[in-house]
Amino acid sequence: MTNKNAASLTVFLCVKSSGNRKVLADSLEEAGYHCRPLNSEADMQAAAAIGGKKLALVDTSGFGANVWRLCEKLQQMNTAFIVLSPQKMLTSASQASQYGAVSIMQKPVAKKALMQLVAGFTGEE
Repeated sequence: MTNKNAASLTVFLCVKSSGNRKVLADSLEEAGYHCRPLNSEADMQAAAAIGGKKLALVDTSGFGANVWRLCEKLQQMNTAFIVLSPQKMLTSASQASQYGAVSIMQKPVAKKALMQLVAGFTGEE
């Protein structure tokens, strides 16, 4: 199902696992969203230069404490972000809120719920 407003939103994927990144990108691109990886300083600089609506999906798995630095940078870039976290790391949910997460989803993430949440950023749900 394609969201007719999807093209107006760039979705950054801050995901260490290449398999998880591919699954997310495939689902989002199928719905018409433009996805870009965001895993390095060069990616971050390129992302800062992109205009329009931006949303980042941040999978906390594999980042360790560096994930909060990443969240701070996203906040400085005025980029909304959703934190995807395994159950065992949900104690960091309050930290995610402190760093500006607009939402926190427990992994495994229900595709339909994620797509509805992302669609909310384009004004179409």
